[in-house]
Amino acid sequence: MTVEAPKGYEPSAPPVFDGGAQADRDALLKLYYDFRLANDGLDNDKLRKVWSAAPQCVYFNTNGHAYHGIDDWLHIWDHYRTRLKLVKPGGSGTIRITIRGDMALITDDDVGRYWDWMGAQQKPDFLVDKPYIRATQVCLKEPEGWRVIHAHFSSGRRGQRPDQGGDE
Repeated sequence: MTVEAPKGYEPSAPPVFDGGAQADRDALLKLYYDFRLANDGLDNDKLRKVWSAAPQCVYFNTNGHAYHGIDDWLHIWDHYRTRLKLVKPGGSGTIRITIRGDMALITDDDVGRYWDWMGAQQKPDFLVDKPYIRATQVCLKEPEGWRVIHAHFSSGRRGQRPDQGGDE
């Protein structure tokens, strides 16, 4: 099976794989794109299909908070659903997928999103100051297939790192 990126989520380079059978590689790349579509769409039902139901899972969001279990994560999307509107996805950078048995790591070094703020309060800093984020997901092969058990999103910067002469 060849997994194609959904429109707007095309990576800047071909995905890089380390380990795993082709079927697992395809399933994990599809899981990643399914996650991006569901998460950007604030779609609780679709997110439940890609994330594990295990209550010990933890997700770190760009707003600086941790969410424990899928229900906790969906609660934040319930909060933002009337406040955010996705204008367009921001593509992907280099997607790297490392597979070791029934566990996998997915990273994407340039996940952009463009949101309109519809909330009554001032636009949050995480939408103003940090338009680019990095995504890291840990996945586990469960009886239903691959599921996300941990996700971490953080702000990123373009250009040179401080050790390469860039801004601190």
